[in-house]
Amino acid sequence: MDATQFIIELTDKLAWPVVALVALVMLKRPLEDLLPLAKRLKYKDLEVEFGQVLQAVSRDAAGVFPELEQDRRSRLIATVKHLPNAAVLEAWDEVDSAAETLIRQQVKDVDLAVDTRYKTIGTILARQALLDTKKVKLFHELRQLRNKVAHAENFTVGPAEAVQYIELCLKLVDHLNAVHSTDSSTDSSTDSSADSPSQIRSA
Repeated sequence: MDATQFIIELTDKLAWPVVALVALVMLKRPLEDLLPLAKRLKYKDLEVEFGQVLQAVSRDAAGVFPELEQDRRSRLIATVKHLPNAAVLEAWDEVDSAAETLIRQQVKDVDLAVDTRYKTIGTILARQALLDTKKVKLFHELRQLRNKVAHAENFTVGPAEAVQYIELCLKLVDHLNAVHSTDSSTDSSTDSSADSPSQIRSA
């Protein structure tokens, strides 16, 4: 092998390692710049996960300590500061839960485990006249806003808008709970009068 052939083969073998080394040197700074971003994304994911788990724990705790449920507005408003999207979704969960409780009181053997659960709930509320037309419209509007937040990528609700959404949800929740309480009282009164001594004697 002559000198020329030796140099050609050596160059061929060293070409890719040299290219890789140069690329690494050139990309070192951009990669270093990306590390803080990766860390922020990681911490953001942890923050969101922590918030979601905390919401679930809070709901469970409300069953043990009823006073926590009474202060749900303050809890949701506090969540807005750091996790406005999560606060919006949790506020809607309050509506969903109150609506389901009312529906199950009024409708026997209803199946809400469907893909269009929220839309189905709104339809039942309207069909059973559990809400008037304006409140059914509000239910569906809140549902649609909730879906936009849940499915939109890289979208964050503004704090003021999140607070306004929470207030509307809690107003609707209070109304649904009031309807449920009224119907429960009526059912109790009916059952009690049916078993009263005067009813037994007249029979």
